[in-house]
This record gives sequence, structure tokens and C-alpha cells, in this order.
Amino acid sequence: MRFTQRTFPTATHFRLLYVLSLLRVLCVSAVILLPRITFAEKLVFLGDSITDGHTYPQLIAQALKEAKREVPTIINAGIGGDTAAGMLKRLERDVFIHEPTTMTLSAGINDSGRVSPADFERDVTAIADRVTHHGIKLIILTTSIQGKGREKNSARALEYDAILKKIAADHHAPVADVKSLMTAARDKGESLLEEDQVHPNFAGQSLIARAVLDALGHPNVPVPKTLEITLMPGLIADWQIRPMAEKETIDPKTIAPDQSWKPLHLPMPEKEPTWWREDERRRGFALSLDKSIAPARHFVAITTITSEEPRRAYLNTGAQLESIWLNGKQIYLNKEWTGWHAGKERVAVELPAGESRIVIQTGDAFFLSITDGNQW
Repeated sequence: MRFTQRTFPTATHFRLLYVLSLLRVLCVSAVILLPRITFAEKLVFLGDSITDGHTYPQLIAQALKEAKREVPTIINAGIGGDTAAGMLKRLERDVFIHEPTTMTLSAGINDSGRVSPADFERDVTAIADRVTHHGIKLIILTTSIQGKGREKNSARALEYDAILKKIAADHHAPVADVKSLMTAARDKGESLLEEDQVHPNFAGQSLIARAVLDALGHPNVPVPKTLEITLMPGLIADWQIRPMAEKETIDPKTIAPDQSWKPLHLPMPEKEPTWWREDERRRGFALSLDKSIAPARHFVAITTITSEEPRRAYLNTGAQLESIWLNGKQIYLNKEWTGWHAGKERVAVELPAGESRIVIQTGDAFFLSITDGNQW
């Protein structure tokens, strides 16, 4: 018979087990009682003019706020007229720089008249690869409906929708099925498009918001019936403005208002004829300057801002703003179309204590605000 040695527990062993058990209880209690460490949600909307107009992103933010859900930081990365290929080229500049937690992709309408399904699949796949490689949650939108006179493009967009769903499945990305919601509503007789038969009206934008909220995991959060429109944070509201002659150049250091200049206060008092432009007017965009100021293509405007102490801030551009000079130094020059929405570019500036003079050159519409941060 073989015997094996056994070690019987001693008092020391029991004390050690007691201490370990106590530590385990304390750790579990700490997990339960201490607040969870969470990272702020940041949502970037990448898209074309349907996104650039900024209606459905606003509806999503308002819906979450009214439902008392956490509202992520909303960053618009839409550019009117853009394609999937264009969106791919600007991922670093317009998406990754903001370090978002989630990105939605809305592409296909502009592609549908000019890009083969194979090329569209290549570009969207490349976007999905890069976004997911950065650890960003991706949500892919199917295309919105198109109306009369757009039948050929609509047929191509249906091919794109199948591609978008395949890419979403390959990347484990939720699908915001805009096409299904809009098609069902149109079949019931609802009007969802503007007169151009491409851009969704407010009802169409509301369905896009519904699809995205569902994909974000908020199927029970209702979409607001109307938008709560307020002035954008940090809006620079008071200007002196005049039209510019063709091929005129200005010296921002010496130019000064005289009796030919007109005061401009934002929001402008005259209502705009369409719902979307009226929303933009109420948010603080200067609009229709060729009608309210003078029949010209370009304008120059001057204002003064005051800072109590030296600080770093951000000038946020929008619409057709062309150039900005701060205290005589050019700090912004628009070299390509970068969209319409407020904050399409965010220019870091160093403000001295006291007054600073801002001179801008613009088309017949502009937006400019100043904020302490480059996101809102």
C-alpha cells in the first residue's frame, strides 16, 4: 500500500482565506458602488448635401434630449455634391481628427448618376475598412428615395443599397434602412421630397432620423415633430457690410466703414421663402445678401470682438465664406467647396486681450461663430 502526504489546514491558512474573502467582497462592493467610468459619445455624420443641410442630425440630437437620453457630441461632415470616393479622401480631415466613437455613412445619391456599382463598392468598402480599423462604430445608411425624372438613378441606387447592406454585414455594422422607411411612406401617399425630386423635405429628413435612431439602439425614442431652432453658440452677430466690385481687392489693415456700408445684425429680420433656409436664418446664417444689401456676387464685412484675456479660440465657418483676416492677418482662405453647414471648418486662433478686428470676404451667404472648443 502506497501512502501520499497530505497537508492539513493550519490557523495561518484559515486567516489567509479570511483575508482573501474579505478583499473579494470589498472589490465587488467597489464595482457596484463606484460610478462607472464612461467615455463621452461623439457622433460624426459623413455624407453629401442631404447631411450637409444638418436637419436629420439636429432631429436626432433633439430626440435624444427630449427622451432624457445621453446626447452625443454631434459633428457634421457632410459636403453637398460629394461622392463615396470624395468621402474616402477626406476621412482624416473631417472624421478621424475628431476621434469619434461612432460614424454614420450616407452615400450613393451623387454616385448613382456617374459611378458603376463595382467602383461604388470599392470606395465604400475602403471607407468601412478604415473606419472600423480606427475602432469607430460604423452605421451605414441605405440611400434615400428619388422622384420623377430620376428613374435611372433610382434603379442604380437600388443596386447600391444591396452593396451597402453587404458591406455592413461584412463589417458587423448596423444598417439604417432609410430606403425601406421612405418607400413605405411614399407608397402611402406621403410627400417626402423637395421640388428637385432629390433632397428630402422635412418629412423625409424625419424618416432618415428615425432610421438612424433605430440603428443607434433607440427604437422607442420618437422623432420630434418640429425642430427647436436657436442661435448657434458663439454667433458673431453684428457687422458692417458692403458689396465688392468685380476683381476688387481689399487691404484688411486699412479698410474702414463709411456711409456706403450697411449695418447687418443676425439673425436677419426678413423670413426666407423655404423651410430649410428659414431654419438657417434663425440659426444665425446671413442669407440673400444680394437682395438685402446689394445685387453683387461678393461682399466685405467688418466686426470687432472683445476678449477679457489672451486665449485660444476657434472661428467656425459656414456657407459661402471666402476669407477671414484677424487683426490684419489672413487666417482663413477657402480653396475648395467644403460644404454649407455651420462649423464646416474650425480655425484655431490666438486672441489678445482687448479688442480684435475681423474682416471677412464672402459670397451672398455666410456663417461665422467663435467658441472656446472646436466641437459642439
